Amino acid sequence: MTLLLDICEHLKAQKFQGLVYVLSEAFDKRQDTLIHKVLTSYGLDAYIVNGRESTAQALNWVCRHSTDSRQRSAKPDTCYDKELIEELVTSGKMTVYYQAQFQSDSLELVAFEALARLMHNGKLIPLNEVFDVIHERGLWAELTQSTLNNALKTHHQLFERYPEANLAINLSAKELSEDSFSRRFKDFMSEAPIAYPRLMFELTENELYSTRSSVARNLLLIKGKGARLSIDDYGTGLSNAARLTTAPFDEVKLDKSFIQNIHDISEHSFAKSTAEIARTLHMKTVAEGVEDQRTLDCIRELGIDQVQGFLLHKPQSFEQLMETDIRLT
Repeated sequence: MTLLLDICEHLKAQKFQGLVYVLSEAFDKRQDTLIHKVLTSYGLDAYIVNGRESTAQALNWVCRHSTDSRQRSAKPDTCYDKELIEELVTSGKMTVYYQAQFQSDSLELVAFEALARLMHNGKLIPLNEVFDVIHERGLWAELTQSTLNNALKTHHQLFERYPEANLAINLSAKELSEDSFSRRFKDFMSEAPIAYPRLMFELTENELYSTRSSVARNLLLIKGKGARLSIDDYGTGLSNAARLTTAPFDEVKLDKSFIQNIHDISEHSFAKSTAEIARTLHMKTVAEGVEDQRTLDCIRELGIDQVQGFLLHKPQSFEQLMETDIRLT
């Protein structure tokens, strides 16, 4: 327990926020409860995984993982003028790129994720570089609407060329919590000439567990219309099996920070446990950030259903998708 307290002090000093892994076969339920209480007192959340490591080894891995996690989640150095970003979003100066998802075993095409890209002076600005500005200025509703409009302008051509593929679009909890979302969504779904089950709306895990009842109500509204729901970036928030059952989700996407380190014992155990839990809940699992064959082989061994990443397909514009055939089988 002294070692655990030392590790917690280490994490506190680093201002670590996120999930802590504890891997050991030595823990029983009483010890699990005690560990959870200690970690909670430090504002941390634990994920207990059975393993063959000693307690000391496991907790040392926690320490190392916290440092690795902070490095992996470091924000880009690029800075943009906030007024410029707001002007680009509100005026709809953006485009949509598409990244394909495939079945992990057969590599059959199953879906495209619509990725918003802001446009400035003929150059693309990835959203991950301006998330803070978009959040600070409350621009999620405008951004989501622009993404929907752009994707749906050409979706019939996309589906004609790739009839086996669905379309995934990101939503934000902030937008879901707005009172006007219900009306806007109903209007959109009544006007959009698309088969609802072919739409997948993705909500990031960090935003998922809002206390606003309107979020849960609007998630049920989406499901009621026949569209599907996905938990995006799973593993970056306070992950546990109970939370997977609190909303009507059809899919869970493992964050690329775990997939790109899938050969480390902690990430491997987390991915394996998540895949097993998802199967029990009849949810599909998707691995993001698959960039090499070794990782793909590991994903297959773990039983993760679908894959997405540069190894198989880099995001392309609509025009590029129409000029080539990205099917792998």
